[in-house]
Amino acid sequence: MLRRAVVLSVGGMWAFGVLGAEFKSPAIAATDLAARLGTADAPVVVDVRRPIEFKAAHVPGALNIPHAELVLRLDEVKSPNGVVLYCIAGQRTRQAESTLLENGIQHVYHLKGGLSNWIQGGHGVQKGAGN
Repeated sequence: MLRRAVVLSVGGMWAFGVLGAEFKSPAIAATDLAARLGTADAPVVVDVRRPIEFKAAHVPGALNIPHAELVLRLDEVKSPNGVVLYCIAGQRTRQAESTLLENGIQHVYHLKGGLSNWIQGGHGVQKGAGN
């Protein structure tokens, strides 16, 4: 499989990733996630980036659990409505996805296109510390 490096700038922050790496979980489109937020069937939304990145901009209501800490915080993401993971370009999301799946967490999804796609779709972001 051919993989290409990608460099993204969102809000003045640079992110590096690899195109072509595959997810094991299904994607959820930004519009679908936005419609579910604030409803009774809203999933737990987890931003797996570093706290400084999270403070700059994140999906409203998202938890900030850096991918390296996720294995220690599994209880925070257990939900019958599922969990949606995201970062900027997907590399950390795929790592977090593996952690959840390896630890028996069900109903794992990834935000299609990550935070950059969320922003490009015109969805609002929240700034500052969240949790």
